[in-house]
Order: sequence, then structure tokens, then C-alpha cells
Amino acid sequence: MAGFTRTHGDAQPVFAMDTLNGPIASTAAATGATTNFIGPGMDFFSFDLGAAPTTQLGVSGAISAVLQSLEQLSTVMIYAVQATANVTNMSVGLYPLNAYGNVSDGTSAYVIQTQIRALGTVNGYSLSGAVCEGAASSATAADGTNAGFRLASTPIDPS
Repeated sequence: MAGFTRTHGDAQPVFAMDTLNGPIASTAAATGATTNFIGPGMDFFSFDLGAAPTTQLGVSGAISAVLQSLEQLSTVMIYAVQATANVTNMSVGLYPLNAYGNVSDGTSAYVIQTQIRALGTVNGYSLSGAVCEGAASSATAADGTNAGFRLASTPIDPS
């Protein structure tokens, strides 16, 4: 059986998102480098907005207000809204990385939580008690965690 020595086509990412511009040398170590084929690296956050927010998906709804608020310092790449009350019912993926501060210690979650609560009541839906999971106890406490993204576990009826 014939064969040949392969000289091209390694498993390195085509682009090192958020770290380099352009292709990575095949001899470079890509350990720890973000490899995301749909865009740059993202920070993930999960929220408990209170009552089931699925009635707030309209143009002037609370979900729209939350997304617009988050887009003051970042871009919302993905988000999910669950039909649940008083548990994780919204998750987002934001970029650029660390747009709201340090993700690993919860200070960015605290800043986002404060920002969402400041929206108050939108379209009859109160956001004043919103909780960003993993939030630190203050903007500088660094005593929180990164709660991450929760995929929808409750299907939403499209009708």
C-alpha cells in the first residue's frame, strides 16, 4: 500500500482568537488558547431574574432591556431564556473577555447584577431582585465564582 509523509494540515486552530492575529505556527503550543470557530472567546453568566421571564421576550420586554444593558460594554453572542421562576432562567455569552471585570472571582458578575437591578421595573416585570450567579459580595470583594452558562432545560412553546 502506497503512503506519503504528511507535511501540512495540523490540528492547530486557524486563528488564535483574542490572543494573536493570523495563523499559528505548527510548532507553537496552543494549550490554553481559545479555539472558537464561531467567534472570539466569551465570558458566560447565568441569572435568576425572578418570575418566569418568557412573557418578557417582546420588543419592549424585560429581556430586551437586559440585553441592551449588557451591550453597553460587551456584545451578547448567545443567550438562553428558560420558562422557570426563581431559579436560573437566563444565561448569556458575552465578548470581549473581561468586559465587566474579572470573571473568575465574581466581581464581573457583581457589576452585571448591579446593572440589571438598576433597570428597575420594565414592562411590569421587576428586575430589582435579579441575581447573577456567582456574584461577589461587592465590586472589589473577589469572593465569588464563575457560574457559567446553563442550557435551556424547559422547552418554550413557540405558539
